[in-house]
Amino acid sequence: MTDASEFRSGKGHRDENFPVASWLIHSRHRALILAFYEFVRCADDIADHPTLSASEKVNLLDRLEQNLLGTSEGNAQAAALRRALAERNMSPQHAQDLLKAFRLDATKLRYRDWDDLMGYCAYSAMPVGRFVLDVHGESRSTWPASDAICAALQIINHLQDCAADYRNLNRVYIPLDALAACGLGVEALGAPKASPELRRCLAGLAERTGVLLQEGAALPNLVEDWRLALEISVIQTLAQHLTRILTRRDPLSERVHLGKLGVAGVSLVAVLKGVTRRAGFHRPTLGGAAVSAVTDEPAAETGRRASGSSFYLAMRIMPQAQREAMFEIYSFCRKVDDIADEAGPRDVRLEQLRRWRADIDTLYSCTPQLSGLARAVREFGLQREDFLAVIDGMEMDVVADIRAPDLATFDLYCDRVASAVGRLSVRVFGMEREPGLALAHHLGRALQITNILRDLDEDAAIGRLYLPREALADAGIATNDPATVLASPAIGQACAAVAALAERHFAEAEAIMARSARRTVRTPRIMATAYRMMFDQMIARGWQAPRRPVRLRRWQFLWILLRCAIL
Repeated sequence: MTDASEFRSGKGHRDENFPVASWLIHSRHRALILAFYEFVRCADDIADHPTLSASEKVNLLDRLEQNLLGTSEGNAQAAALRRALAERNMSPQHAQDLLKAFRLDATKLRYRDWDDLMGYCAYSAMPVGRFVLDVHGESRSTWPASDAICAALQIINHLQDCAADYRNLNRVYIPLDALAACGLGVEALGAPKASPELRRCLAGLAERTGVLLQEGAALPNLVEDWRLALEISVIQTLAQHLTRILTRRDPLSERVHLGKLGVAGVSLVAVLKGVTRRAGFHRPTLGGAAVSAVTDEPAAETGRRASGSSFYLAMRIMPQAQREAMFEIYSFCRKVDDIADEAGPRDVRLEQLRRWRADIDTLYSCTPQLSGLARAVREFGLQREDFLAVIDGMEMDVVADIRAPDLATFDLYCDRVASAVGRLSVRVFGMEREPGLALAHHLGRALQITNILRDLDEDAAIGRLYLPREALADAGIATNDPATVLASPAIGQACAAVAALAERHFAEAEAIMARSARRTVRTPRIMATAYRMMFDQMIARGWQAPRRPVRLRRWQFLWILLRCAIL
């Protein structure tokens, strides 16, 4: 019995117009997508084979479907896909839908109008996008946008290959009514060069394809998976570029495909655009109107407050449930920190912090509505003592301005205002308990010490000095007056001793992350990398006044994201 593999064209996934399971897609999904591609490629090669009759093609495609469903054996690609789908408990329906399109390719050679062509795309293109979305566990609410993009990609292929399809297979995907409107018949596609009328017809279809791309433009922002969103951004950008080419060039006589360098260049631009959009360099719009059980603050406002955070970029790439939980934790921290830093009477601020303690107790003693911070507590098992530790840290700033604390108090302060936040966060990240607590301990302290060294002048302006007294004494500085300390010639020695503490904590944190599952430490790694870059800039700058402010530029954030979240 003839196996469908005997009719393979030799074309592979790297030969396609658009990326297929590129390096942007996570490795855990790539094998299944490639198995799907190999099966589809096998069916496509049958449908496009120049010597097979229509009935032979249909018979081979029917047998291929039987192989896919396991009612018969014989095709390696079908068997591989069947096993891969079974491992994920996924249906073969998307592959079966594509087989319907290939049967149409064998039996239907003309399409009367745009709607007729869209009916074909519903089987030939849309199932591909739906399959990839299902592999990633995305909501089916993303299907309409995906369908529009996939239909556009299919029509771009039709326009690029319109002459070859007609000459080699007598197959015409250009709608007959569009040709007729320009006074043409299908034989116009067999000319060595397109007439002005045919150019006008094809350009009009390219413009209509551009409308489909616009209809699907929101898809990267709708999907949860960060890497898939970037893959879609690349595909969209390539499609837009090819659509513009098709409005200007003649596919019968000119090159309307991109070369490898062209694809690489367009893809790089698309990745950078996708990172910028996805990471939230534009103001975010968060869906839903959830209200924090503690703060009565809409979730959208929580996101906007978080957008000013150094951690916002790292939070934005997380799946929705984790992202919203981190926004809630951040909002809580931001609010109590604002109380500690504002200029009001100390007794008033202590009372505000007392009310926050009562609010946190309410989350654990009652059954609040599952929204906002209460939902995060329930979903991720956040511990009350960690929230209270953060409040304790803020209270240290309110009771009296901290000035040159001893090392034990310095470490306690860092634990409360930073490592406690880390203990809340690692639960959201999904880390195992012991490495999570260790990472919170070391990375929290590394980041907080970096903040202290970065904000020396800002803290001094409000009467605070967090440098430990032991570091000052070892440098020969006897005072705890912030302005006097920062003007001392020995300030560099004192800061270097504190920076050495941060160095050790950064190193310990890096070792823990290196031993942990990559997906659980992606966000803390971005935080650590960003802060380490600022830390290194401060070391290089030095500590003597005037101290130039240190901050990261947008391109540096983009590089960190690419390095930690994707590469």
